[in-house]
Amino acid sequence: MSEAAAEAELADIFRDEAMQRLDQMDTELLAIESGEADAESVGSLFRHAHTIKGVASMLGFDDIRALAHAAEDILAQVRETGVFPPDLAAPLLRATAALRAMVTGSAGPIGDLLSDLAACRATLADGQAGALAAADPEESAPEKASPPEPAGAARVPQTEGPTTDATAGAEHTLRVPAAKLDHLLDVTAEVMEYRSRLTHTLGQEQSMSQDVTDTLGAGGRLLGELRDTAFSMRMLPISAITGPLPRAVRDLARATGKEVEFVVTGADTELDRVILEGLSEPVTHLLRNAIVHGIETPPERERAAKPARGRVELRAVPRGSMVEIVIADDGRGVSGEVIEAAGREESLAGLLARPGYSTAGEVTELAGRGVGLDAVRAYVNALGGNLRIRSQPGHGMEVVLLLPLGLAISEVLLFERGGDVYGVPLSAVEEVVMVAKTLTLQGRRALEVRGRSLPVTDVAAALGIAAPPLGDRPPAIVVAAGDRRTATTCDSLLGTGEVMVKPLGPVLADLADYIGAAVLGDGRIALLVAVATLTIQAPPAAGLSEPETAPGPATAPKILVVEDSFSVRELQRSILETAGYPVVTARDGRDALTVLDRDNQIALVVTDIEMPGLDGIGLTQAIRASAARSSLPVVIVTSRGSDDDKRRGIEAGADAYMAKSGFDQQTLLAIVARLVGR
Repeated sequence: MSEAAAEAELADIFRDEAMQRLDQMDTELLAIESGEADAESVGSLFRHAHTIKGVASMLGFDDIRALAHAAEDILAQVRETGVFPPDLAAPLLRATAALRAMVTGSAGPIGDLLSDLAACRATLADGQAGALAAADPEESAPEKASPPEPAGAARVPQTEGPTTDATAGAEHTLRVPAAKLDHLLDVTAEVMEYRSRLTHTLGQEQSMSQDVTDTLGAGGRLLGELRDTAFSMRMLPISAITGPLPRAVRDLARATGKEVEFVVTGADTELDRVILEGLSEPVTHLLRNAIVHGIETPPERERAAKPARGRVELRAVPRGSMVEIVIADDGRGVSGEVIEAAGREESLAGLLARPGYSTAGEVTELAGRGVGLDAVRAYVNALGGNLRIRSQPGHGMEVVLLLPLGLAISEVLLFERGGDVYGVPLSAVEEVVMVAKTLTLQGRRALEVRGRSLPVTDVAAALGIAAPPLGDRPPAIVVAAGDRRTATTCDSLLGTGEVMVKPLGPVLADLADYIGAAVLGDGRIALLVAVATLTIQAPPAAGLSEPETAPGPATAPKILVVEDSFSVRELQRSILETAGYPVVTARDGRDALTVLDRDNQIALVVTDIEMPGLDGIGLTQAIRASAARSSLPVVIVTSRGSDDDKRRGIEAGADAYMAKSGFDQQTLLAIVARLVGR
């Protein structure tokens, strides 16, 4: 490596470490300012400033060294006396902000700030018996009599025994450029696609040897581990973007004359790095909205019988293959008029995210321009997620961003229209129904599904593509995005599958209807449709002009569906119920045995294999070992589709075995009908 390249790499390492230390300094200064400091805060602040100064000096960053040294001198005096004057946090926060700008290369002049810090140091020195010198963090200062505390000063808690650096004990990490991780995932995806095509081709050979089958199965398991490892390396915790937020909230609250407590929960929840890179701006905008539009001033909150200090929370909650990002406040919420308007026209999220819409009474530097929330919705929709807003007048607001866990791998429901293959995120699929008869709803086709009136949309019309007319009783996929649902019709369903998502490239990148594409095992390309494209024109439900379709026969055999994935479980349930079968569900094998013990009307079991606790093989064996239900038909539907897996399932006692990768609802219904004698 050349000397210039080595220096650039050292500068990158310093930049990352300095930003982490500045985030921690901001957190500790804000805690001291609010009276919530712990015993180690000042010592930790001193060590962070000392380390930044030392490394900046080694690398020749003289301005950074000078400013960090000025902050270090002040903190050395505070650490020695144990007293933190209340006015000291603000100039030190200005110093951390300036250091952050210098580290990122966007700094302005710092002469005035250095003068202010020097004045702060002089003020501290004037209140002491003699001049104080900065001490090395590893040295012990001599004991001195404590000077009288300034009026209103905060006593900094003291600790006994040696102190340690805030970064001590951290796990050893290796810096790897993000581009290399992305390339690793791309290569892994290419290998997976090659194996999928190879398996598809070999699967058409009737005389494939057992050795070949076993080798393919072992290779698939190893490749799956490689995929999971490569994918996890691109995952980062939400805390990677939350460091600067407490400081931003504090500054904005002061600028608007408000008191705000900011809380982050679920900071260790992980998301794909690519998603996180774009999440910071939407989150910052939503926090600004919460403070400017939501939180009231202390007098207003007192009149509303609320604590003077408002509360804003950023919450990250894993939801299976999705992550829920919530920005909540306990402020004024939206007005009753806005709630009423949202009910008349569209959802609250749809109304507030309309371009140019604003609830602010006047335009200021901080609010009233009606921009931002529409960009947040566009960001969420582009990722295949959705935006929801909940609010009550006087009781705050919650903005919920439901985002995919990652962009590289996605579980989708595949379907055909006009000879082409499409996919929709399985997390957005509520159920699948067969359209026997449609109704008229405000001049549009509609379908009655479980007591709800849903608009029916041909996917060809939603995407603006040419396709022949649909046949009789076409399948319809019920998808949901926020408060909107629609039944999307297609030619046929191809089943569910886990696919590697590829970008569309520069030619198709501007097509908002799609979130990417995937190469299937048979070589075909599946375009992955954005859920919002299917639901964006769905109107609110209203009265029907025709009666609902008659339900299926009530005397059909009852079926138990056992599946730990909620989305797949609901998809199978909806397919079977649409065909007229009563269905009960269980989340794993033990749950299924409990259901079977209390319900002797169950005539067939559909089960997955891989489930926590008792898996599908164990469940099948338990059913066959029971005298009361040994003849109960069992159908295995699983992602494990090798011949070896099939043999294990049949040997355990399964009557039929279906791979999810080649899942076809008509095949499932034919198997079920044969086994229950319909």
